[in-house]
Amino acid sequence: MKITAAFLLLVVLVGILTNSIEAKKRKRGPKVKIVSGEEDNSKQKCAMVCSGTTGRTETAYKDYSDKTNVYVDVDMSTCGFKKIPNVVISVEGSSNHWMALGTSSVYNTTPKSFRVYLNNGNAKAAKGSLNQENYKWNIEWVAVGFTC
Repeated sequence: MKITAAFLLLVVLVGILTNSIEAKKRKRGPKVKIVSGEEDNSKQKCAMVCSGTTGRTETAYKDYSDKTNVYVDVDMSTCGFKKIPNVVISVEGSSNHWMALGTSSVYNTTPKSFRVYLNNGNAKAAKGSLNQENYKWNIEWVAVGFTC
């Protein structure tokens, strides 16, 4: 079976077109765009989304002021942010976290960490039970920032 010149030309053109489309996709830039933040957002090519959890049974709550207020420091150093990212949080669990206060408040954000204060007085949960069998409270978070 002979391969005609027209067929060879078609194969070459399809290859060129495919490479051109792939090159255009690469030039489009990041899939994440940060329109505003705590610091300069001019390095859009380095924008990244990073997320995590403190864990249902691993969250290390510490007492703050009395037995109904706690805080937790969240480590996000593995994300590699160079500037302060935008951070959104939620408290996830199996019971009574809907009654807690401070469940979306983020404090002292740095490129490597942030802190969350919770008032669990309404939930009437003792600090020791927050991340154990009864409650399993943990911090779910998403951060968007720059890695260069």
